Amino acid sequence: MWYKTEGRDGDVVLNARAALSRNLEDYPFTDKMTADQAKDLIEKMKTVYRAEDGWSMTDLAEAGAEQKLALTEQRIVSRETAEKNSPAAVFQNEDFSVAVTVGGADHVRIEAVVPGNDLPAALEKAFAAEELLDEAFSVAYADQIGYVTRDPDLLGTGLKVSATLHLPLCGESGWLTRAAFRMAKEGISIRSLDGGRVNTGLYVISNRETMGMTEEELAKTVTEAAERLTAREREYREGLSEDERAEIGEEVCRSYGTLMYAGRIGAGELCSMYARMRMAAAMNLADIPVPLVDEAMFTCLPHTLAAVEGTGVTPELDKARAARARDILSAAGLHGSR
Repeated sequence: MWYKTEGRDGDVVLNARAALSRNLEDYPFTDKMTADQAKDLIEKMKTVYRAEDGWSMTDLAEAGAEQKLALTEQRIVSRETAEKNSPAAVFQNEDFSVAVTVGGADHVRIEAVVPGNDLPAALEKAFAAEELLDEAFSVAYADQIGYVTRDPDLLGTGLKVSATLHLPLCGESGWLTRAAFRMAKEGISIRSLDGGRVNTGLYVISNRETMGMTEEELAKTVTEAAERLTAREREYREGLSEDERAEIGEEVCRSYGTLMYAGRIGAGELCSMYARMRMAAAMNLADIPVPLVDEAMFTCLPHTLAAVEGTGVTPELDKARAARARDILSAAGLHGSR
């Protein structure tokens, strides 16, 4: 998983994603496909993304509710795909860095994710998975519009590139709101990953359109936008006073103590701790590796944890969250603020 290691600019950038949307010439669009056609497509995909080559498959028609919600929570499938009644499936490679969704909005969506701000690496992984598809199928392509997709915004390359950034101080200052307005004119979208529920300081930046640009140009545009945002967040962090740094370090020590000894931890409580804890880890204000903070956060999300535990999202899940977070963070061996 991407959170196991810290990538380029990992103090601010969690991961980079490249997603290719593709449709096949021999099938109608997914909303026009019969159940038999959808099943046939999935069966044929098993010969492309083969179990013997390390690919695993999740049949969404047979998956439980929590498993499907976990896939949406981890941004592997869209909520629309998870809620579909028609056959659909997700193929994932051995290290879960590539997910191939079959039967979603388009016939095939190939998404690769890597740690840090490294979209070229994500593109390379996505292209490698696409080569397997090209060897087995004729992909729908038109000279005037490029790859044929359901979403008009994806016409052209059919590529969506994005990066997830931790920008707590940019967000608190109000600077990010102004930056989002300017970047929209450059074809860059900025949205909060929190959905207004909590404030983790996580934001996703991505390309708004794909027409008229190559895959490499799109990746370069989003990469450079991520670099600008990263530089500004670092400026805010470097501008913190000694008192502010000490306060953050002390706050994180308290949070760490809670996480290490609490019998129950709610999802909202963990998320509220995450913003300061990750920033403190990245700034060396607390002896916690950044990947451990990310792992504790993303493996303890409600539906992700419920799917692992085989339960629903109930109050009892708070016990499992506390135990899992404690197991992950115990490797940090926190010695106090610096």
